[in-house]
Amino acid sequence: MDYWNDIYWKNNLNKNKLENLDFLKDIWVDKYSDVINQIPKGKCLDLGCGIGQYTKYFKDIGFDVISCDISEEALKTLKSNIPEVHIEKLDMTKNFPFPDKSFDLIVANLSIHYFDYEATKKLLNEIKRVLKKGGYFVGSVNSDKTYKFLIEPKKIEDNYYKEMDRFVRLWNKEQFDDFFKKFNKIVLEEVTTTRWNKIKIMWEFIYKID
Repeated sequence: MDYWNDIYWKNNLNKNKLENLDFLKDIWVDKYSDVINQIPKGKCLDLGCGIGQYTKYFKDIGFDVISCDISEEALKTLKSNIPEVHIEKLDMTKNFPFPDKSFDLIVANLSIHYFDYEATKKLLNEIKRVLKKGGYFVGSVNSDKTYKFLIEPKKIEDNYYKEMDRFVRLWNKEQFDDFFKKFNKIVLEEVTTTRWNKIKIMWEFIYKID
């Protein structure tokens, strides 16, 4: 079953639910605006864009955004809200349909922490491949401190679990040291916030390719 089409977004893309999606208002990248404003306003790839709160943010500050998600339901909603945006259905476990060095910025807000070790390594390699020299990768992932909030998790491999209908990777600093060896760290901060009016602990990051 496609969790993101058949469960998550289909259950939440109605007016009453949308009004309660507190995370749509949480544009955490704004607190790093001193770094964001240094990035050339060129091509931006929004990975796992959902219904587009970060697409809108980066478009509004001058980026040419391509918005990608595996959920057709989410992409339809994004396109109806921002008709001029370029959308593409994208499975992040596969090779990206973009040439080398295509983007000045890649954004992945809470979207790259659903994969096993090998798929995550491949994904980071693809991100590096399509980033220009001097390009930035901005994103967030679940912290391993959120393990206590999982419902009857089944361990698949280290830091990777099945929880009900979805899979999730929980990150710690050691995983950043491993997965981001080919990137240069600008920001790496573990923060506590809320999602669905519940506590959420996550890592916020900004890396650069030199």
